[in-house]
Amino acid sequence: MIRKNLFLKINAITLGSVLVLILVGSIVRSMGAGMGCPDWPKCFGSYVPPTSSDQLPYNYLEIFKQQRLAKNVRLASIFTSLGYEGLSNQILTDPAVQIEHEFSVSKAWIEYINRLVGVLIGLLVFLNMIWAFSIKGNRWIPAVGVIIFLLTGFQGWVGSLVVSTNLLKGFITFHMLLALLIVALLIWMQVRARGMEKIKNKTLYLVVLIAFLLFMPQIILGTEVRHIIDGLLVGESSRSSWVNSLTTVFLIHRSYSWIVLLSVGAIFVLIIRWEINTLKLPSSLLLGLVITSAITGILMAEFSFPFWAQPMHLLFASGIFSLLFYLILRLKISS
Repeated sequence: MIRKNLFLKINAITLGSVLVLILVGSIVRSMGAGMGCPDWPKCFGSYVPPTSSDQLPYNYLEIFKQQRLAKNVRLASIFTSLGYEGLSNQILTDPAVQIEHEFSVSKAWIEYINRLVGVLIGLLVFLNMIWAFSIKGNRWIPAVGVIIFLLTGFQGWVGSLVVSTNLLKGFITFHMLLALLIVALLIWMQVRARGMEKIKNKTLYLVVLIAFLLFMPQIILGTEVRHIIDGLLVGESSRSSWVNSLTTVFLIHRSYSWIVLLSVGAIFVLIIRWEINTLKLPSSLLLGLVITSAITGILMAEFSFPFWAQPMHLLFASGIFSLLFYLILRLKISS
């Protein structure tokens, strides 16, 4: 029992830390520091970022650009061999990939701290895997612990591709979805290890599942909008003009939020009406997060995208995903 309780604590801390890392990554991007280090895992060729451009070669821009492009050539050959010639061609020819960012000590250290947080998460994921083997009677819990550990290593590699491709849109989206997959697996471990009883309610299960499936496109639309904002961060335009620069994707993302709100509202009403007490708290939190997320979205559009609102918006979205997945795990269709 002591080992089980320790595992549950490690798992919960790991889950919270992954959500914090998603927040930190969003803060880095909202500050335009996503390419603060042009290489990976080092930063400007060193394990500790330089504190002055004087510590770099005079032609450092060309040096690190060629390093990135060489890595992209190898990456493109992999995708070509897998049959993804369109993606391979985009990696090699997209003009955005060719852009090199000048050294900024603040951005370099912001990105470096983000990577240090990632290393800490990796250690927690490792502990989560080790202690998962202390759970007896369920062989899937240790197996999922191993899967999460492998996915975390893969996520680190994907992060290196995000850097080498200069924040190419498709890789950022995949990076985000992979992080949410890790979150989902950590939640599954917590629920299974606790032995939480599933509640039989076919209608509610289907409503939650539909809400979850409806929410996933909203996350992808959000990453598309985030990519557009990343481009605006690089440009010279002021934040007050950003709304006018956003495309139809932003309008769809904004309108689609009503669908998400209605579906989550239906979950809340059904749980309250049927007096499913064990699910009242998570459903209340879920509805609160959806409303709060919508409010931060409005604040971004109306108040020129304050940098603090973007990370909070993403954190709320991650929380919505987590709670919807948790509700799916707590429900079942039949006995």
